[in-house]
Amino acid sequence: MKFITIILAFITANVIYGQSETHIRKFRELEPDLWLDIWDKQNSDTTIKIDSLRYDDIPKYLDFRGTVVSSLKWKDVSGEKILIQTVTGHFIWRDYDKDSTSYMLQDKSELRAYLFEKKNKESAFSQSWRIYDYTECFGVDWFTGFIPKATTITDIDNDGISEISMPYVSICRGGMDPGTMKIIMYEGGIKYALRGETMLGCSNQQAYGGEFKASKNLASKSKLMDFLEKRWDAHKCENQRFY
Repeated sequence: MKFITIILAFITANVIYGQSETHIRKFRELEPDLWLDIWDKQNSDTTIKIDSLRYDDIPKYLDFRGTVVSSLKWKDVSGEKILIQTVTGHFIWRDYDKDSTSYMLQDKSELRAYLFEKKNKESAFSQSWRIYDYTECFGVDWFTGFIPKATTITDIDNDGISEISMPYVSICRGGMDPGTMKIIMYEGGIKYALRGETMLGCSNQQAYGGEFKASKNLASKSKLMDFLEKRWDAHKCENQRFY
């Protein structure tokens, strides 16, 4: 009996120690920003002076959630702008049955984008809008995030008001289904969008997926639509780059 007790104590100590080491390692690796190179400099407007902000350069009073993957600052005719894009990574959530206390543990991940503005003659930044999206999943392949080197800051219609375009994907699958893809554009307070799915098998003749639907308010905005359509074609192919 004494021998069994010693063995159990040894196993327990190793489990606790292993968990502690894992937690310490994860804690030490926590970073407020991941520097995922989300900004597409090449297709942003070169006439707009855009600066990439480090985490410590973001005004401390701005309220946002998640780990920062991109933070940009620039100015247009209405004032100064700060765009912050964040993700959560995956975490466990309880998927409750309808009208029941029973639940299944699922995986979930979220993304957010915030625009803060300091309009002309104002002394502080305030939030103008926020984007929130997520993936709830119990699958093999899953991901929620902004597409690398895809977010653009432009002035396509040359009216002095910058457009912000953010392509991102939401994937949950155990087979060969395309993921969800969206490009959200804001010009001032007006939101435009392309919503559809990623394309798989892009390198062969059996490619499938990649279709989208445009928001109705793009029907009268041919310049914006042309730009977004080109961005869609540039980023729709997965080629296993998202996870």
